[in-house]
Amino acid sequence: MSDENIILPFTMGYLTLSLLVVSLGIFVFLALRARSVRSFQFQVSIFILVMVVAEIINLAEDQGLIQLPSSLEELGYYIHLGSMISFCLMLWLRFYYSKKSGTRMVEEIPEDS
Repeated sequence: MSDENIILPFTMGYLTLSLLVVSLGIFVFLALRARSVRSFQFQVSIFILVMVVAEIINLAEDQGLIQLPSSLEELGYYIHLGSMISFCLMLWLRFYYSKKSGTRMVEEIPEDS
């Protein structure tokens, strides 16, 4: 096995981790800029923020940067699961309240009469 095969995965892990930290900064900025917790941009930014944090935990553990106790080895995956459940709930509630109030969602295609 050559030195390139050993260094490349290690370097790619750090590159991915660096890009995730940059994207984390971008989504924190977008969440703060939305200014309203009820705005869709804020809610999606928070969802992506949680997903990025979970991925950072997974990568940091894989790279050996952090050492989690055996009971928390899959912490990143649990965070992913929780964020996906909250994202589904958020979308369902937005749809439910838009139908209940009789307002139209932006994504709907206008009906031709």
